[in-house]
Amino acid sequence: MEYHLELGPWGQIFPVPCALVDRHLKLAGREQLQVLLWALRHAGEGFSSPVLAQALDLSEESAQESLEYWADRGLLAEASPGELCPVPQPEAPAPFAPASAQAQQVSPPVRQMPSQPAPALPPRKRMVKPDTVQLAVRLEESDGLRFLMQEAENVLGKTLSPAMTTLLLTITDDYGLPPEVTVMLLHYAQEVGKTGTAYLDSVARDWAESGVFSLEAADAKLQDLSQRRLAWNKVAGAAGLPKRSPSKKEEEAALRWVEQWGFSQEMLSAAYERCVDNTGKFSAAYMDRVLESWHTAGVRNLEELSAHEEKKKAARQAEKTSPRPSKAGAEGEKSYDIDELARMSFFHLPKDL
Repeated sequence: MEYHLELGPWGQIFPVPCALVDRHLKLAGREQLQVLLWALRHAGEGFSSPVLAQALDLSEESAQESLEYWADRGLLAEASPGELCPVPQPEAPAPFAPASAQAQQVSPPVRQMPSQPAPALPPRKRMVKPDTVQLAVRLEESDGLRFLMQEAENVLGKTLSPAMTTLLLTITDDYGLPPEVTVMLLHYAQEVGKTGTAYLDSVARDWAESGVFSLEAADAKLQDLSQRRLAWNKVAGAAGLPKRSPSKKEEEAALRWVEQWGFSQEMLSAAYERCVDNTGKFSAAYMDRVLESWHTAGVRNLEELSAHEEKKKAARQAEKTSPRPSKAGAEGEKSYDIDELARMSFFHLPKDL
């Protein structure tokens, strides 16, 4: 059975960026999609996390995290007070130019000294599918491009589609990545199971903007990406989160918990349990404070955690049974427990993650 869109009863429609469907539909969560659809429906209006929270029946923290998720991915832009938050419009397609014309128009990226700002990349092009003659010309001109096309087929295990061929031409001619660096990128994409043209285009442009133009720089970049991916996978496994891409702040937090503070998955699970007990859901901000307190106290495993919490419990009990200090001397002597206050909802933790 086939279906079609019936626009009549809707009365009105609003545009949705192609990038939402092409790149993010499989990865974004329910609340993140709700927030973006609401923002698209109210394009041209100012909106903030309190407004979204009330309109969508979400917590203000969830609304803010969803806004930051889309801002990290370039579909929302933060506005100054009194300004609107625009949704970036897609770029107009650019016609395909022969290799000789491209060589005249696009200069290869120039390596700058560390004290100088990195050169801006040319605008991302939307080239039409090259025909057989155009591709043959480029392959005849460049040994490196021939090597790249052959290696790409070996890595991906299939004949290259016109879209993939176009992308590899763009990465080489527009972004300036050497063929051997692009091959390393393809190997990484195959390893993580993300070989779509949208993902490869995003990573290749990020590498070019970061100055990854050598095998050494590419190896360092891949090690960093691998560390971030493994750290987030450990956090997601400990918290039982559905498969999704983390926001930039979630990714940074996971890297800090696993690589910098060295917490095991069982300690991450313990932090998640306390997070859910007090907030009812996964909150990177709350978990960060729990893990930071353990890290500061030198708690490394479950046995030390149990002893640490028993000590805190005994201290609270002793405080309850000890004589209350006089009103004049109470200030500066009272010791508050942040976990206890959070459970009693006396205040809300800052939402900076």
